[in-house]
Amino acid sequence: MLFLPEVAELTFRHGDDTLVGDLVRPPWPGPYPAVVFVEGSGPGGRDQRDWQTRLAAAGFASLAYDKPGSGASTGDWTRQTLTDRAGETLAAVGALRTRAQVLPHAVALVGGSQGGWVAPLAASLSPAAVAAVVSVSGPAVGLVPQEEYRLRHQLPAAGFSDDDVRQATVLLREQVHRVRAGDDPADVHTAQASWHDAPWYPLLAGTSPATIGFLAGIADHDPEPALAALRCPVLAIFGADDVQVPVEASVRALERILGGTGHADHTVVVFPDADHGIRVRGTRAPGFDELVVTWLHRRLR
Repeated sequence: MLFLPEVAELTFRHGDDTLVGDLVRPPWPGPYPAVVFVEGSGPGGRDQRDWQTRLAAAGFASLAYDKPGSGASTGDWTRQTLTDRAGETLAAVGALRTRAQVLPHAVALVGGSQGGWVAPLAASLSPAAVAAVVSVSGPAVGLVPQEEYRLRHQLPAAGFSDDDVRQATVLLREQVHRVRAGDDPADVHTAQASWHDAPWYPLLAGTSPATIGFLAGIADHDPEPALAALRCPVLAIFGADDVQVPVEASVRALERILGGTGHADHTVVVFPDADHGIRVRGTRAPGFDELVVTWLHRRLR
């Protein structure tokens, strides 16, 4: 028998933006616990591949929506701060909690990559609205150390030299420093024009005035205060072979911060041989789905 979840478009507002997404739920009567997906960096957000179908089969409703300026949503994600993104996430939670088929006290956030900064921040700003946080490959360090780690590991993995890594790191630091000092991101982009044709240049996070401005705008984010303020259950998942996020440093930071505050329910899991998407040789790591579903069921009763 083919499993077919119920899918409905859901629209909500945040500030001047109209956000549009897909609400996916089981084909049997609710109400259900629910999940809001918090997208990582760049455009997108609505297409979570088979995640929403898998959650619906396990008894969860879920909402994934286009980020501002992506798909059917209005706005511009490059003009957002992480605090803006957290507010938008809470607007999505609020929209989901009003649905009759959703248990309003049982809505969790699943944040991937950059969403692993945003989800804890949103939960810390509105503890009553968020019942649990799942962070998937979410760094527990700030942007600059995370991006420097990524360049030092992702570029060599793609075949680039140590000199390429050093130059890319210089450009990253220059982008952040100059925009913080008040320079126009367009001027910073133009000043780096001699490197625009370098084969490794597309792997930088800031490759246009808009993305350079966004990068510098979130560079001051410190994840520690939000993590320290969390009271809801937290599940943090990493892949041991992630070349984008400093896994060991993030695990240490999570254990130090959450352990130091006496946080009552946090779990950190590192999947061996898994990459940033928690995939092993292109396939989702064995046990990943079972872990997330089982953990959520126990926290969202």
